[in-house]
Amino acid sequence: MLPREDNERVTRVGPGTPMGETLRRYWIPALLGRELPEPDGAPTRVRLLGEDLVAYRDTRGRVGLLAERCQHRQA
Repeated sequence: MLPREDNERVTRVGPGTPMGETLRRYWIPALLGRELPEPDGAPTRVRLLGEDLVAYRDTRGRVGLLAERCQHRQA
């Protein structure tokens, strides 16, 4: 069994945490293609590694994934 401090280090995955920074270096599936909207449809909310994201398809059907809120105004 891990000591409490080590357990906290390896189970916290939010931004700025040691394990969170490690996991963000790898591809992580967020959702299935069939879960995405049609092109120009309403975006789909996704929570991944403690971050709120938005997945969408543009007019040409390309997939995008963005932070739910912009960094500078939180809008």
